[in-house]
Amino acid sequence: MAEASSTSNGLRLAGKVAIVTGGASGIGKETAHLFAKQGARMVVIADVQDDLGDRVAASIGGHRSTFIHCDIANEDQVKNLIQSTVNAYGQVKIN
Repeated sequence: MAEASSTSNGLRLAGKVAIVTGGASGIGKETAHLFAKQGARMVVIADVQDDLGDRVAASIGGHRSTFIHCDIANEDQVKNLIQSTVNAYGQVKIN
């Protein structure tokens, strides 16, 4: 399997914007931290666990992460999550 390309600074997600659903705990929380460590410009934590989501975003840093309440079973909330992320950061892009 081919290795994903990296940027010149070695951070695979440098400058990218990610949304991590279920990012307040468990695998989602660890994924959010990993994306931040890999240089994501902004990691948007999306979850229904408000207190935990706020804590995860704060632990990454307010300049690199934010929390948005979102129940992914609710289509309108998902649309709002994506639209507000695009409005705030211009893109959602992890490839």
